[in-house]
Amino acid sequence: MKKTLCSMAIALLACVLLQPLAAWGSGGTLNEAPVDSVFKVEGKKDLFKSTHFYFGGQPTLETLQWLKSEGVTTVINIRSEKENKEFTESSFNEESVVKELGMSYVSIPLGDKETYCPETVDKFAAALTANQGKALIHCLSAGRATYLWMAYLVRHRGYSLDEAAAVGRRIKYSTQLEDLLGVKISLAISS
Repeated sequence: MKKTLCSMAIALLACVLLQPLAAWGSGGTLNEAPVDSVFKVEGKKDLFKSTHFYFGGQPTLETLQWLKSEGVTTVINIRSEKENKEFTESSFNEESVVKELGMSYVSIPLGDKETYCPETVDKFAAALTANQGKALIHCLSAGRATYLWMAYLVRHRGYSLDEAAAVGRRIKYSTQLEDLLGVKISLAISS
């Protein structure tokens, strides 16, 4: 009897813990994709990866092709309109290349003070809801991508600021105050 109850409890716990992965496996959106550990992609400048997300700086043509081969289906560019125009004039049209590779392209400009707002985070969450597969989220060097990701984790995934900062530190989040003090700072939302 105890063995049966224990087995039932383990099976129930497994169902509860694995439900998000099961939902994802059945074609869930990026907004439902598991968020797990993040690590630096070796041999790629300013590129970091979790299971379904890549975070990075401006990708090269080679990096976009590589990301496509790695299963990326959506590219979310958060560089400002001015930055994108300058990049297109000096290098290549990212939107055209991404679409030619058969991936979705989303532009959510983040650069001017007025773009740093909850509506930008909500647009980002909507882009993740509208897309499936894996995604690249990028800016120029992965800094803004990290901050937007952290804000999304807090606003749409229920992370505490400290939990989001712990994820962000594995990408490109740091504060000079932490560096100067040699300690991690605990964060809180004040009302």
